[in-house]
Amino acid sequence: MKPGLKQEKGFTLIEVLAAIVILSIVSLVLTSYFTNAMSYSKSNQNKTIMVNLARNALFYVEKQDFKAMKEFFTQEKDVIEAEKCTIVNCSYSNLFSNMTALANVLNPTVNDIRYKINIIYQPELVDHPSTTPIDKSAVKDYLIPVKVEVRRVENNEQPAYNVMLEGYITDEKIR
Repeated sequence: MKPGLKQEKGFTLIEVLAAIVILSIVSLVLTSYFTNAMSYSKSNQNKTIMVNLARNALFYVEKQDFKAMKEFFTQEKDVIEAEKCTIVNCSYSNLFSNMTALANVLNPTVNDIRYKINIIYQPELVDHPSTTPIDKSAVKDYLIPVKVEVRRVENNEQPAYNVMLEGYITDEKIR
């Protein structure tokens, strides 16, 4: 035999096994990181959808008759509930002209996920003293402070989220 052939070097079985173990540990860490990132992204996507649904409900209510809306909130009730307005039956017929549209706004379905939206009157926002130099009594007659609450209808696979959005229903006169 030639003397050069005996001096060939390669990786031993232990070195190969050690490299495989190190690579598998690194790949598990990276897989865990990407799984968490994907779940966080999905959670943010759901919250974004819910915020957009709340804004949509606020815009829809803002386009209705302001006087009737103010009367409803100050004299009758403090909340417009999704449970009380479905496509079949809606108890807000004296307040809204299109019950089907209202039912779809309060009970939307996005990506096969059902949501319920409640619009809650908040009189304490107008009556509460603020640190801003704005005189709230001057705008009190033109604003209805509300909180829009969006709930995802319970689903066994997904955890429940709630999103709250505060805003004002404004009179057409000040727009």
